[in-house]
Amino acid sequence: MSDFPPNLSIRPLTIEDIDKCVQLENKGFPKEERCSEQKFKYRLTVAPELCSGLFIRDYDYKYNFINLPEVAEELEKAHDEEDDLREDEDFPAKSSVLKETLIGHIIATKIPGEKITEESMELGTHTEKSRHIGIHSVVIDPTWRGKNLGPLLLHDYIQKLSNQDVGDQVVIIAHKELIPFYEKIGFNDNGESRCKFADTTWYDLSIDLVAKDDNY
Repeated sequence: MSDFPPNLSIRPLTIEDIDKCVQLENKGFPKEERCSEQKFKYRLTVAPELCSGLFIRDYDYKYNFINLPEVAEELEKAHDEEDDLREDEDFPAKSSVLKETLIGHIIATKIPGEKITEESMELGTHTEKSRHIGIHSVVIDPTWRGKNLGPLLLHDYIQKLSNQDVGDQVVIIAHKELIPFYEKIGFNDNGESRCKFADTTWYDLSIDLVAKDDNY
């Protein structure tokens, strides 16, 4: 597909990504349903390994395969000359990644119970010994919706958590119209939720984490 995002990358989020997460959250949710900056700070601090980001990466010129050979050759020459001028200076190694644009994220913590509650969404409720991972936010930038990026991010997330043995189950609350979306990914519909966050009706969904056996 020609309009599919180039150079996609999925990696764990860190506290350094907080501004990008806040901006993406503001794009993806109505005001009353957004995760606050304070909650982002808490969740990215206590459970960064449970938070995942989908990025579009811009790479250094030499990794940009779309350049025509003659263009790439000119860029190579210009950069080699610049490197010659700086070879005696003590510069740290430069990453090939020049820029990352966050277009999707999953934010989660370990919750004290088996279902998302309004209490489990508050600050200070991450429970490290819990085997239930509660997803508080799943969002794809509106610009990139309709391209199966949500399933891509969630499948990657579930698979990695399963193989890392960090919990037994992932749970989430969702609006009724999104139940089919999550069911296609493998979540089970557990009925209407007792959680009334943002004075809205939600539905409980869950998926078991089962490590895949590669020895077959």
